[in-house]
Amino acid sequence: MRLALPLALVALSLPPLAARADSPLPPPAPTISASRAGGVRAVSDPAAKTTRIEQVATGKVLWRFPGWFRWIFVANDGRAAVTYQGNLIPKDYDAGTVLFTFWREGLKVREVTVKDLVPDPAILQRTASHYHWGTVDEIDVKGRLVVRRADGQVFRFDLERGRPVQ
Repeated sequence: MRLALPLALVALSLPPLAARADSPLPPPAPTISASRAGGVRAVSDPAAKTTRIEQVATGKVLWRFPGWFRWIFVANDGRAAVTYQGNLIPKDYDAGTVLFTFWREGLKVREVTVKDLVPDPAILQRTASHYHWGTVDEIDVKGRLVVRRADGQVFRFDLERGRPVQ
């Protein structure tokens, strides 16, 4: 029983696998996601509709931002986070549909939309009732967000401005 909570927290912090089946998502629940080094975590509360970034050792809240998110990636320094709700978009999606969002110390820095990442709709993979656009994999050891599009192409983004980098 003592391992159940830590294992659940680890499971929640893992990036989602490519959802090819259109199973319904579980109902909103608190989400906890740790930084790569483990010193900072994000806690997203669906009841309060807020997310906070805090130091793990002390529980000190570093900053907050609005909204509840299923998946959150947090920088080791605690100054940046990236939120994302999943890797499926509706069949009738709009090119302006937000795929993931960059946050820095409580402020929204940039939203990456379908049109930003998927220049050709043929890249999308059709599922039973949605399109799979790709996945947000991780914040790598160099502090860049790693995103894998449905066609396998990998992109890296700077956390400071949310812009693609080499």
